[in-house]
Amino acid sequence: MFDDVLSAFVAVVVALLVALPFGGALKRRPWLFYLMACAMVALHLWYRLSGHYVASLQVFIDVLNKGYLACAFLAIVMFVGVLDERSSLRRRLQPIRSELSIISFILIVSHAVIFLPTYLPHLSVLFSSRPSMSASIVIATMLVVVYLVLTLTSFHVFRTRMPYKVWKAVQRLSYLMVALLYAHIVLALGRSAFGGYHSPGALLALATYTVIVAVYGVLRARKALRDRSRQAVSTEAASR
Repeated sequence: MFDDVLSAFVAVVVALLVALPFGGALKRRPWLFYLMACAMVALHLWYRLSGHYVASLQVFIDVLNKGYLACAFLAIVMFVGVLDERSSLRRRLQPIRSELSIISFILIVSHAVIFLPTYLPHLSVLFSSRPSMSASIVIATMLVVVYLVLTLTSFHVFRTRMPYKVWKAVQRLSYLMVALLYAHIVLALGRSAFGGYHSPGALLALATYTVIVAVYGVLRARKALRDRSRQAVSTEAASR
């Protein structure tokens, strides 16, 4: 369990370092950061698929293996969107949300590739497998598709070629992605947390993700109500 906590902490620190001290560099040279993320994924996959195991590296391997780093970047993107427009933190991070989301997708590739063999044997008998596995496959597939669509529309070359209303509608898929991601986490960790394994690490991770999603939901609802109230005031003032 300690390794899980340490891995999650490392992931959060790395994501915050990229977003805050190096946010300006990320905006100026995003491809440099994308290449570094790709290099991390390549090294991680080589390490895992080659059969090497070094106990002292496990904390750092789990940062990618369990998707902690990808989720840390995604969490920053999510929470920036629910901050008040007048917030100095939002003004600082809003310009790099697209870049952070692209990095998040690159990093989640490690997690997807490592766990893909778990799902492949069940594809041919999708609806004959146990319900939890069938649900996991369907949700994971939907999550990858939505994640990919949102990532592609985060690239400037695609964003500038799309009508704003279409782009805005596509971005609303981010709420679906959050729901799918949480469902994926519950299905992935639920058995270890509450089933026969009773893993403290899985239980802690599930509780942490639950708190994050709950806080995000509350802040998202509060921002929607605040924006609606401001719009109503502006409309009323304009009609006078």
